[in-house]
Amino acid sequence: MSKSNTQPTSHWNRSDFWKSSRSNGSGNGNCVMVAVDGEVAAIADSKLKTSDSYELIEVSTDDLSALVKYVKRGQ
Repeated sequence: MSKSNTQPTSHWNRSDFWKSSRSNGSGNGNCVMVAVDGEVAAIADSKLKTSDSYELIEVSTDDLSALVKYVKRGQ
């Protein structure tokens, strides 16, 4: 995977993010959120809100895809 960027290069609004349909829905706020714009993906923790977005990291969509495949394999 390429180096992630912890200082976002673009602005992401809360409305840009979506959460997994497999989120437990327990209302405890433990949710990883994802937003995609072109070849850049933002990954955020729903508990870490800023004024109009979330604290996040940016990665390429290729790296996000690799991460999801890795997690789905249970590794």
